[in-house]
Amino acid sequence: MNWRGATRGFSLDTRGIVAIEFAAIALPLMLLLGGTIEVSRYIWTRLALQDAASTGARCLGLRTTSCFAGETMNRNDTVSVVLAQAADWAVRIPEEAVTPEMTGFCQGETGFARVGIRHRFVSIVPILPNMWIDVEACFPLMPPG
Repeated sequence: MNWRGATRGFSLDTRGIVAIEFAAIALPLMLLLGGTIEVSRYIWTRLALQDAASTGARCLGLRTTSCFAGETMNRNDTVSVVLAQAADWAVRIPEEAVTPEMTGFCQGETGFARVGIRHRFVSIVPILPNMWIDVEACFPLMPPG
């Protein structure tokens, strides 16, 4: 077999071309899939934290017994309500991330119960940065009674 025949035979042989094409697109496909999963996790976590903060602010604003001991706010019980609501979404947050306030300001107005949550979102993809998620919710205070 001469050089021309060997070259022609090599260029016409298509065995293994699928493996080469897959190797060329596998990495971008995996990065796209990983990015999509991480964005979805971030949105899920943010929604869970916002719902938990809203539940805590509503609990304080309505002066429910699960957040109050008599006429005073029970910080530990309020934080427990917020943590339980976040756990319902399968999001675990530390107690120190929750800040309940009875005389919180909301958009320049007073007389609101306010719950803020600051949570560190940790990515499972090593090349993506970890970031903080800050949420807050307000609810008008019911008069004591």
